[in-house]
Amino acid sequence: MNGRLLRPRLGVIGGLGPLATADFYRKTIEAVPAASDADHIPLIILSVPQIPDRSRAIREGSDRPLPWLIEAVAMLNGLNVEIIAIACNTAHHWYDELARGSEADIVHIADAAIAELQRRYDGGRVAVLATRGTLSSGFYQSRLREAGLHCANPSRPPFQLAVDEAIHMVKIGRLAEARAACAAAFQSCADDGLGAAILACTELPIAAEGIVPEGMQVIDSTLALALECERRLRGTASVRNAAI
Repeated sequence: MNGRLLRPRLGVIGGLGPLATADFYRKTIEAVPAASDADHIPLIILSVPQIPDRSRAIREGSDRPLPWLIEAVAMLNGLNVEIIAIACNTAHHWYDELARGSEADIVHIADAAIAELQRRYDGGRVAVLATRGTLSSGFYQSRLREAGLHCANPSRPPFQLAVDEAIHMVKIGRLAEARAACAAAFQSCADDGLGAAILACTELPIAAEGIVPEGMQVIDSTLALALECERRLRGTASVRNAAI
């Protein structure tokens, strides 16, 4: 076979972490109103769990993950994908460098998540549940400001400690503990009167399954990314939304 029958349209940089990538793949499948296998998006997942820790690199002022990410983008471009998704929020700290070197458009996960939030929430204050690296990078805060919204995370230390714990527990497969930590983070948001939150780490939608507080608008960044990829490739995913 010369390969011309096998052309993935979507390239996914994953493994950051592996369970979060599996969650993205599942949500990409569920976004398609498919009547048969052939209706689904042909895609390739490049899972590289060895890419250096993104959050730590940002907090240390290092670009250690960047050469790995550049190589991953180049590999997917070599397969002639139409668009690229990065199933990791924190890696979008390097989005501009990656996008400049890519022939395929790279879908920005924060743009997808905030667009979904705007469709469902007309308030101003939003919690961004994320790694410390993502928060330090500031790309969510700047995009929220451009959208007329404001990142207003609870300032008390237990909030971010609970978010950190939820992310870590998903990464090591301890999901019951991840959900308990995520519930604590949600409680901090509720105590501060926040009516909306973005799960801005791809581990967090896994931790949040079944525990989203009633009355809080919670946006799943993983699902938002999957829906945006589907919209760009088929224009059919508007039948769903990315709120949990």
